[in-house]
Parts: sequence; C-alpha cells; structure tokens
Amino acid sequence: MKYVWFILLLNILPLPLIAQQMHVEDFKRYTHPFWQKATYETDKHFALLDILTNEKGFEFFIGSTPVAAIEGEGTLTLSLPNRTTSLLIKHPDYGQLNWKIPGKGVKKKRRYQVYLHTESPDKEYQQEKQWALLTVNPGNAIFYIDSLIHPVQDGMLSLYLNMGKHPCRIESPFYKAISDTLELTDSARLEKHFELEPYYAYLTVRTRLPQAQILLDGQEIGIRTAETGRLKPGRYRLSIRQNGQLYYDRFIDIANSQRKVIDLSETTLTAIPEETLAENRPSEVISAPTQAEDTVPTNTENQQLSPVHIIAFNAETAIWLNREHIGTGEWTGYLAPGFYAVSSQKEELDSRTTFFWVEAGKPVELNLASPLADYGFLNISSNEVNAQIFLNGIPVGETPCVLKHLPADRSYRLQLKKGKKEAESVVYLKGNDIVNVHLKLK
Repeated sequence: MKYVWFILLLNILPLPLIAQQMHVEDFKRYTHPFWQKATYETDKHFALLDILTNEKGFEFFIGSTPVAAIEGEGTLTLSLPNRTTSLLIKHPDYGQLNWKIPGKGVKKKRRYQVYLHTESPDKEYQQEKQWALLTVNPGNAIFYIDSLIHPVQDGMLSLYLNMGKHPCRIESPFYKAISDTLELTDSARLEKHFELEPYYAYLTVRTRLPQAQILLDGQEIGIRTAETGRLKPGRYRLSIRQNGQLYYDRFIDIANSQRKVIDLSETTLTAIPEETLAENRPSEVISAPTQAEDTVPTNTENQQLSPVHIIAFNAETAIWLNREHIGTGEWTGYLAPGFYAVSSQKEELDSRTTFFWVEAGKPVELNLASPLADYGFLNISSNEVNAQIFLNGIPVGETPCVLKHLPADRSYRLQLKKGKKEAESVVYLKGNDIVNVHLKLK
C-alpha cells in the first residue's frame, strides 16, 4: 500500500510546480459613478473578463469546453456564461492553472479585470513595441503606415507600433506626397517631423468678349474673367466660347507655385472651326519664374569629441563599451560622435545592452542598470502629448514613452503635468513584464 501511495505522489507532485509559474492577481469589477455613462462595453448575455498579460499562447476552458479569447493591447478578453465560477488556463511553457473565481462567479452585463502573472527563469521579457511621435505640416495631412490610414489631429500623431521598420506615406491635398520608412528601436521613442512641399498654382484669365465662357479642361471657371483657387501643377486645356462658338483653344502648362496670368483683354479673338484640334496647334506655354534654390550649407568644422560619464550599479560592476571592458564602477572619457552600445557585468551575470547616441560637443550621462536586479517596464501615455512625467517626484521623460529597467515588485507614484493640467496614480510594477498606464490630464 505504501508503494501505491509513493507512486501516486510522484505523479501528482510535479503538477503544482508547473502551475506555480502562473497565477492570477488583482481581480476586480469595472465600476463607474452612477451619474456618468460607462466608458467600457458590456454584453447582455455574457460576462466579459479582461485578462491583462503580455504573453501569448494561452488556452482557456470552462470544464472541457474551450473559450475563445479576443486579443487586444496587452489584454485577452473572454466572454463567459453567466455565473461562471472557475476557469482552466493552459500554456505550453507555464503549465496549467485551475482558477476559482472569487465570490459567486461573474455575472452577465458586467465586465471584470484580472492580472495573469507568469514566471519563468529561462525566459526574459523583451520589449516588442515602441512609441512613434510624428508631426507634420500641414496639420490636416493623412498618414498611411503599413497600409493603414491614420488621420492627423493638429499636426500631431502618436502611435504604439511593433519595433522594426514600417513603410509610410504622408498625403495632403495640394501638397507633394512623401514616402518614407519609420524604424523603431527599444532605445527611445521615435520623433520625426515631416514638412510637405506645397504643390499648387493659380490661374487668372481675362478676355474682352463680354459673354465669354472660360473653360478649363471642359469645366467652366468664369465669364469674361476667371480666377481659380488652388490648382495642381500640370497641363490644362483652356477654351473660350461665346454664343456656342469657339474663340480660343490652347494647352497651357502651369508650374508649381506659379500665379499664371493669361491676359487676352487686348487681343481680338475670332471664331475658329470646331474641327481644329488643340493638339495640332503649337501650345502656348508661359514658363514660371525661376526660383532660387535653397543652398545647403556645408559643415566644414572639425569633428568634436563629447564628454561621457558612465556610472555602474556599484563599485564592483564592470562596464563594457562596444564589447570592450573600459572600467569598473565608473568611467569618464571622451567619445567621437556616433552610436554606442554599453552594458555591465557582475559575478558572470550580464545586464541588458543599452544603446545611446553621442552628438558633437554635447555631454552624455549614463546610469547603468544592475545585472542582478529583476526589472519591469512602464508604458506611459495620456490624452496630452509631451506631458512631463514624474516618477516618485523625479522627472523622467515626456508622454508617450516606455520607462525601462525599473526595479520590480514595488509601487511607484506616477505624476503627469502639462501647464495647469495634472494627473496622478500609484502603480505596482511586476517583474519581467510591462505595465500599460494611460492617464487623463485634468
């Protein structure tokens, strides 16, 4: 009998060890003040459960019945039957967890949230997305990024995109379109400004015929005299008719930024046969005035070295710059302008590699993360762009941005300020994960 119990224990004991790599925390129900409309959606027939996690590959079951999950930004949303009291969660790396929902289960027409925490000593969280802060003139342009349309508001657009390269195209009526590639890395948010070149012209036509109908590519633009609004540069067919007869028919070329004037008020126009085609007559071309091209100044100054100060976690931590050991604890020196990679090492444990850019003549100050600490990430955004971020009272950047290498398993006081508007929250940061925080300034 003892042997039977021993065999059973051997089969049962490994299961809890796998399940310990995954647990749920902070289960709560969405609420709102009774005098305000809810800002979240509900379902008349199901209870909605938002599972906060940045991992993928989960499977969910109620008993043996699978439950589909809708994937969002760091969220998996499940539609659960009314009064569901338990949920089975499976993952190929973290095992399985039979979660008993607190209370009497979830109810339809309500929405809930829970944090699904995963732990694995063999897997380190890697940042997969980064912020792109794009500005453009004119402010009503449209961005096409990865073939998706993103309208711009007040000349500014902020997007949270997968790291890597993203083809983009910026368009606006009467401006030349720009095609470019956005490249996002984990070092810092991408900030880029686009200035679209105006691409339009104006046309003025004057005649001496009192009832002359002025046509541009067959469309009437005026009687006797005409002044157009913005026109795209190019070739147009200008025709003048009166009493059903054709008096003028020419192709004209209009250059970019040109204010073209065709003055026929001193010219005697006679009716011409309809069969005479404009293509067979010499084109009347009035060239645009030559504009002076902007000269690009050539930088002939000598390359300037920049002072760089790197501080490691403590005096025993080695500092590596571009894979070369340069010191221990602290290093001060001068570097030429360019892109560098820095990391630290202590007791055979390496920190994450940090990349930084050195500009000519500008000092650089770096504080390296500890290669021994467990870190988390804060992804901070708000309804205002470039609001100043304070972490425990210390300014750390502007929205939107990702704060990296923060010691985990502790709370942080987060404050945002822009002008007279403020927002504040306390955030608990978990290790080896990213916490998305969106605050509304008031």
